[in-house]
This record gives sequence, C-alpha cells and structure tokens, in this order.
Amino acid sequence: RLADHAAREQDARPADIAWSLVRTRTTSFEHRAAATGADRGELLAGLEELATGSQGQGLVCGRALGDPERPVFVFPGQGAQWPGMARSLAESSPVFAAALDDCAAALEPLVDWPVPDVLRSGGDRPSEVDTDRVDVVQPALFAVMVALARVWRSYGVEPAAVIGHSQGEIAAACV
Repeated sequence: RLADHAAREQDARPADIAWSLVRTRTTSFEHRAAATGADRGELLAGLEELATGSQGQGLVCGRALGDPERPVFVFPGQGAQWPGMARSLAESSPVFAAALDDCAAALEPLVDWPVPDVLRSGGDRPSEVDTDRVDVVQPALFAVMVALARVWRSYGVEPAAVIGHSQGEIAAACV
C-alpha cells in the first residue's frame, strides 16, 4: 500500500512520507525495513523489493531486538556542550554531583586543569581554563555524559542499548 501511495502521489516528497511514517505510527512488529535511494525512482524500487520479498541495494531489512519498553542511551560527540551545562544539575542532584566527582578523580591525573572547576563553571562562575580547548571540552563532556547516565539509572532507567558518536562512543563504552 505504501508503494502504491508513493507512486500515485507524485507531489509527495519522500522526506515527508518518511517523517509521517516515523511520527504517526507505532509498531511492535519484530521485522522492520527501510527503503533507501538518492531519488524517487530508487525509493520506489526499494519499496517494490520489499513488496515482492526480494532484497536489493535499495532495501535494508532487520529485526527489532531487545525490550521495546526500554530506552537507548545515545551520547553525542563534541559540539553538544555549552558553558555551565553541568552546573545547575550538579547543584540540584546529589547523584549527578557524585558522578562528576568520580569522573573528576579519574581524569585529574591525566589533565593539567582543575576538573571540578571546569565542570561547575558557567554563568556568573567563569572557568579560569579555556573551555574551548579540545583537551578540556572532551574530558568535561565525557564526565557530563557518564554522570547523566548515572542519574537516569538512579531513577531505574536501564537502557536496552548504549551508543555514541565520536567521543560519545567512549562514554557509551564506560556506561
């Protein structure tokens, strides 16, 4: 039905159809598929492959694994940070603050700057260290990601999986 609709609605943009499928449907189907392509014709070919049971270059099939009720922790790479991002939560969450302290203790022998000062800086409490330095921002962001995971777990949130992009992969491996 999807292939017929996509072929019939010539003005429908593939991105709009994909958005609608993601945002307006919930499924507990074990088997999943995604049609891929650089243009409308390739996407329709992928849908045709799915409908006929064949597998070609324009179709990715798989199975949903794990518990659909459990979340996935996804950690970003560098660039997701801002000054003071950890400060408010560190002041209001003892679990987050303790996790930051644990990360700071692990990082301090490896860096030449005061980890707690950087992690709790921002706003009216500027850091004496240039937080745009890659050797500062990456360990600091790592500590924030690991500490956030500890907070989520303290509330009983256990992930079905943990993944990360770039330096987020390191936090994911530690969580």
